[in-house]
Amino acid sequence: MASETGGGVGTEEGSIGESTPVVQTSETMAQAPEAEVPTQAGPQQAGGRRTQLRIVRENIQSLSKDVGSLRKSQEAGTRELAKKVVLLWEESSSLSKDVGSVRKSQEAGTKRLEKQVASLRNELAALKSQITKEAVKGRTKQDVALSRILAKVSAKPSKSAKRSKPARRSKK
Repeated sequence: MASETGGGVGTEEGSIGESTPVVQTSETMAQAPEAEVPTQAGPQQAGGRRTQLRIVRENIQSLSKDVGSLRKSQEAGTRELAKKVVLLWEESSSLSKDVGSVRKSQEAGTKRLEKQVASLRNELAALKSQITKEAVKGRTKQDVALSRILAKVSAKPSKSAKRSKPARRSKK
């Protein structure tokens, strides 16, 4: 047994495996102490019981140390997991805030682009109407100019205009 050889705290499996027969022996001794009394001699019986009780105490101490160290390691593991959960929670809330801000900025950008598109459409419509108006004005001016020219060309020349024409030719 580990406690007899000075091995101290062993593995859980070794400690449990070693202590089980001793516990069973002490239980059987407690249940039927009268059965063993006639088989053993007086001095050996007292020394054997003391040895067994000492071994049981050592095994109980070893088991309590193992349970204590197991409890400490579980508490440390629980604390580490709790810290990780807190960190993950903070990270997820930070990411959700980031997603929210990205969504808001995307919506703002979309609204801004929609306003720009609407403004450009309005400007395009205004330009089209202005081009149409200028084209109409241009045609009107052209028609007026053509009608004046046509009126001048189609008008009968007066006698004074005919006389002045040859005189001009002579000067040249």
